[in-house]
Amino acid sequence: MRVALAFTLICMLACQGNKRAVRIDLPLPPKLDLSEFDQLFFPGFICTDKNDYFDTVTETVNFFKNEFSRRDVIDIFDHEVIDLDDQEAREFFEGDQPYFAELEIDGGDRMLAITGVVNYETVDRSGFRQVQSQDISGQSYYRTQFVEMTGYILRMRVYVYELGAGKLMFKELVQDEIDVEGPPGDTRLAFYSLLERSSDRVVGLFANTKVRAERKLL
Repeated sequence: MRVALAFTLICMLACQGNKRAVRIDLPLPPKLDLSEFDQLFFPGFICTDKNDYFDTVTETVNFFKNEFSRRDVIDIFDHEVIDLDDQEAREFFEGDQPYFAELEIDGGDRMLAITGVVNYETVDRSGFRQVQSQDISGQSYYRTQFVEMTGYILRMRVYVYELGAGKLMFKELVQDEIDVEGPPGDTRLAFYSLLERSSDRVVGLFANTKVRAERKLL
């Protein structure tokens, strides 16, 4: 009886507005096993495209330190950021990296390091677009109008290393962008918005996360 009632309610919700679908949250298991590791270390990132408004690397490290602590995923190793900008990104992250093993950090054999390349870009996407308007009688029509638009783009290549041996455990590309009408505004706020939108993909390497999906009803 309860099962039938629940199914009926789902169908009623799904069919509202002629929609035959429901949104559900699907659990995603972590991609890395943390059972052999006690701490997570953020040595820093390489930034190949400097941002003129703030320190992209420091802001990225601080954001994810807070995010991992807030979600209580794993203990964070408190250490100052290492300047990696002198390294050539493609060669440095090509595979296993003895550089991390040579840091000689106590407990490094039970510690993971998360690092990589982070770039943030602001681009002008202004141009002529079709916009909807209304005439004096209230009828809608489309006209061509120049619209000022700014794009904000975040690109991160994330690498996870076993710190003690410098072994590459995992790598992933994380990229997102947003368009905002108008000239460049608060670039730092846009940067944090992009980090927040990407956080589940990074945290999901180590912890259970959820993805929202839509299921159609037959």
